Amino acid sequence: MKITKENVSRKLDSLGRISIPKGIRDRMRLEVNEEMEFFSLIDDAGEEYVCFTNHKRGAQERYNIAIEVLKELKLEVPEELREKVNS
Repeated sequence: MKITKENVSRKLDSLGRISIPKGIRDRMRLEVNEEMEFFSLIDDAGEEYVCFTNHKRGAQERYNIAIEVLKELKLEVPEELREKVNS
């Protein structure tokens, strides 16, 4: 698992939208009108992060990836997430 900082920034428009850079859309094979699922994470210092997925993987695999991301960020894995992986 590798977390990469994209060297791109976007501004939020008046409707709360942010465009996803073309490089990321291409890498993730995102298509027009594809449904996205969003997740937020608040670390112990109060910093907030937003992640999204396009459902091309099953739920169990997404849970495992989420745990890997949290571990890489050196953040605690919530018990609720551990339970979903172990069920």
